[in-house]
Amino acid sequence: MRRGLRHSILLFALVTAACGGCGEAWQNLTASFGGSTAGQRGSFGVLFINNTPHRAVCTLGSYDQTDPLSQPDFDQFDLNDRGPVLEGNSASDILAFRCARVFSIGGPRLLALIHANLPDADFSSEADSEGVEFFSTDPANPDVAPLSQGKAAPFEALLGADFPCNALLIFRLEVNDSGPEPFRVDFELIPSESSR
Repeated sequence: MRRGLRHSILLFALVTAACGGCGEAWQNLTASFGGSTAGQRGSFGVLFINNTPHRAVCTLGSYDQTDPLSQPDFDQFDLNDRGPVLEGNSASDILAFRCARVFSIGGPRLLALIHANLPDADFSSEADSEGVEFFSTDPANPDVAPLSQGKAAPFEALLGADFPCNALLIFRLEVNDSGPEPFRVDFELIPSESSR
């Protein structure tokens, strides 16, 4: 056996053995971006269903966690009517995001990358916090300030491990009767090849 080939096989065996418990990380870092040509990125859809009686406020987006210069593709659900809002007991439109290694809802890395790499972005200060915050509003009294009812923890889904490009990600915002946080985020995936 040639010496170079023997070293390659040995290196592959060592990397495979060292990464025995990193299945999710390996899937995430090697998953396709879904484009139809080399270097191109596909997209995926996101739908929010707010099953709480409160308006949900958060920042959500996709980014590459291994690239400190990554410019996230993000959107926000706003507290005020300046941007999209997600009222209680309602659903969002299907939002499209550029395929990237992570999809985050209120994650600290997402927020940090937006601030560092998109300084001129139109960014709602009310949605600039980790997780999803829920507010009670009174449509009959628009002058009364909305009151925070609590938060759901940040949520992250990994490309390859949790979802493929061209899929539909469905997030249900729920009252968390039995957990430590007052609200929670539930996740469901509809793959691109699904007939649903």
